[in-house]
Amino acid sequence: MKNIYLDGKRLKSDYHKYLKEKFDFPDYYGENLDALYDCLTEIGIETLITINDSSNLDEKLIDTFRDASDENPHVNLKLE
Repeated sequence: MKNIYLDGKRLKSDYHKYLKEKFDFPDYYGENLDALYDCLTEIGIETLITINDSSNLDEKLIDTFRDASDENPHVNLKLE
């Protein structure tokens, strides 16, 4: 299982570059929530995504992670 740990403090502004680096998204990653959802639902190996300090994050971002986790059985989400 692949574990990806995301620092919630880094997800408060200009977070798409951080996510691209952490997930090793392709160069064509569109740096928006639709593109994030698309990339997360394409993950093909068991992956646990842990986001710390998540209580202060934009609800749309959290919803994107939740929706992708619901859609893709390989993606599990843990909010701390």
